Amino acid sequence: MKPAVAALCLLFLSFLRSAYSGEQKLFTSIISFGASYADTGNLVRWEDPVLESVNLRNPPYGETFFGHPSGRATDGRIVLDFIADALGLPLVPPVLAKGQNFSTGVNFAVAGAPALNLTYLEGQNITVEIPINISLNDQLGWFEKLKPSLCSDKTPGSSDCFRESLFIMGQFGGNEYLNILVNSNMTLEQARSYVPEIVNTISNGVERLIHHGANLHQISKAQETKVRYSSATEYIVVADIIPVGCMPVILATHPSPGTADYDRYGCLKSFNAGLSRHQNALLRRRVEALRERYPHAKIAFAEHYRPVVAFLHDPGRFGELQPSASLLIF
Repeated sequence: MKPAVAALCLLFLSFLRSAYSGEQKLFTSIISFGASYADTGNLVRWEDPVLESVNLRNPPYGETFFGHPSGRATDGRIVLDFIADALGLPLVPPVLAKGQNFSTGVNFAVAGAPALNLTYLEGQNITVEIPINISLNDQLGWFEKLKPSLCSDKTPGSSDCFRESLFIMGQFGGNEYLNILVNSNMTLEQARSYVPEIVNTISNGVERLIHHGANLHQISKAQETKVRYSSATEYIVVADIIPVGCMPVILATHPSPGTADYDRYGCLKSFNAGLSRHQNALLRRRVEALRERYPHAKIAFAEHYRPVVAFLHDPGRFGELQPSASLLIF
């Protein structure tokens, strides 16, 4: 596993320790959505000739922990694996795993997944590297189809089916930017124009999950609409995006002749500001609005941008993280 990813995993653990009360577990299952940072084996199980050359099936993937390719886009474990371990749960199985028991969790994330639908992106003349229907909306659709079986041991119509589930909305947006900037040779300004739509899609996805988690009642207060839960509390983690201007593929395909265009870490400042920080700021505001609208939902904002910058600033200090360090902000 890359050192930065390993450190990200460790930063989650301080929050996860609070998921226990003595011997009692707050979470009994994990339900995950996302792309390559969260995929535990869905892409490699996807049956489509266009994916025959996917290299996740070959070494060095998986070699440092599993001893063989595991379907993860890393040589070891991903953040989700460490979260499950910290909660005392089994590793979260991919939804495409045949004959799998999903009672302790299910993973809908697929490497290469965009937030926006494939048909929409192709309609915008964007060349999609993995042209299959794996967008956030597609993943939510799979969840909705599977929901009856996930709730089969609950009382019909019960509002607490996912009361002990941790929902993780992983990073989305990065694949759009790579498809726009690298595969479609479009400009930074063109990529930036899609940021509000990506954020809106993520926010709508979180709200969609909240509506699946409990019976809701509309109430009006001070000329604004809020939603009150009938009983259940839902826990959702929403991830921000890493610095796009620090990604090797962006640095390789969009070099700048001016040293002033790079920050002290060698990252492209305009890409970080125009895409990552812009998306993260908009997404944070949307998360805050969702907290206000759904006061009984526990929505955490998981930071990836700032920790990655911290890795670049002082890579030597990681591996000895302070126990209080946390990526999750309620």
